[in-house]
Amino acid sequence: MSGLNGLFGIGSNALATFQRALSVTGQNIANVSTPGYSRQEITLSESLPENGQPGQIGTGVTATEIRRSVDSFVEQQLLSSNERVGQFGASHKALSQIQLVFNDANDQGIAAGLNEFFKAWQDVATNPADLTARTVLLTKADGLTKLLNQADAQLSAQRTSLDGQVQSGINDVNALASKIADLNSQIKLTEISGQQANDLRDQRGRFLNDLAGLVDISSIEDATGQVTVFVGIGQVLVAEKTAYRLTGVANIANNGLLDVRYDGGTGPNTDITSAISGGRLKGLIDARDTTAAGLQTSLNTLTAQLVSQVNTQHRLGYGLDGSTTQDFFTASGTTAGTISMALTDRQKIAASSTAAGVPGNNVNALALSNLQTASVAGLGNTTFQGYYSAMAGSFGGTLQGATRDLQGQEILHDQLLAHRAEVSGVSMDEELINLLKYQRAFEAASKLITTSDEMLQTILTLKR
Repeated sequence: MSGLNGLFGIGSNALATFQRALSVTGQNIANVSTPGYSRQEITLSESLPENGQPGQIGTGVTATEIRRSVDSFVEQQLLSSNERVGQFGASHKALSQIQLVFNDANDQGIAAGLNEFFKAWQDVATNPADLTARTVLLTKADGLTKLLNQADAQLSAQRTSLDGQVQSGINDVNALASKIADLNSQIKLTEISGQQANDLRDQRGRFLNDLAGLVDISSIEDATGQVTVFVGIGQVLVAEKTAYRLTGVANIANNGLLDVRYDGGTGPNTDITSAISGGRLKGLIDARDTTAAGLQTSLNTLTAQLVSQVNTQHRLGYGLDGSTTQDFFTASGTTAGTISMALTDRQKIAASSTAAGVPGNNVNALALSNLQTASVAGLGNTTFQGYYSAMAGSFGGTLQGATRDLQGQEILHDQLLAHRAEVSGVSMDEELINLLKYQRAFEAASKLITTSDEMLQTILTLKR
């Protein structure tokens, strides 16, 4: 193709090419605020020339590629960062809810309850015959049991709530895995046909980041553009167009709470609960099975020792009615959830150390009051208050650590997003410049065609 026909061809190719370039620029501008969108760039190059005299003659311009601007290293770092943000965010939220169990800042928590309980024993010791002091003691003791019952109930409710969130997370993982598998298939079909699946790859990248926010994953991409996603200890979650599933299975040994299991479609499910090391599921499981469960265990230890120490000493004394060997707390209620009062009659409060000493003897009441400052072997040779304070302090440190971890990771995540924006983000200034540049090129190509047409008309006129 040469002469005027060649000019028409060059102009036509240029019009089509710069129209594509304007479309790519428009796509970038339209998605300037779309999360996870990667800026697209069109690559222009010379069309293959034609042989002629005195040499090859150019045929214009063509678009050879529309590619995504991505940095694979930054993308991989973002996946890892999403895992940690998901984990720390879930931990911080869960621990903040658990913190409500400790109402000590308002002097209405277990620490205050313990202090008031032993203070009431001191008041009874001051005046053993005073029925009002004995009534107050029973009230304070009952209040302490209810505080322990409530704390256990709240922790159990928190664990149940976290368990529901674990199931929700499992469902979300399965949904995302299915979407990634579908996109794998679409990307393969698109790229086998010679096209660039840019938008599909962006969409799959967003789903991979969402998945990493739920559970720690690793992935590899094959030559056809499909990714294989691994979870747990190398279990395949997505392979080409197939998505496998996670399931939640009740663990009777853990109060019926869910274990996370991998369902590979064949054979028994594999428990991967302990293998999950990142993502929201990790934060939820740790809060449920480590923090909340640990607090329940500590409260049960405190309760068991309180019941044992108080009952043992109380049985040695005598009440105003001469009764003895009476339990103060129900002997079988040795957990925070089951502790209750065995004694409801103020006459039976054993303040005296001897039957003959009733009503003025206060030796046993003083011994019970002194339990507040006694070191208890079952509590690691510390006092009731000391044990509880250490437990609450340890939890406070865990919450502060989760807060620091989350804040630090969010800063790092923002930095990674900024790095990604430098490579993959859309710059409106740059796109507007490209828009103007391609518009001018399009207009020039149009002018080339109109000029060629005018030349053709001139030639036709000469022939008449």
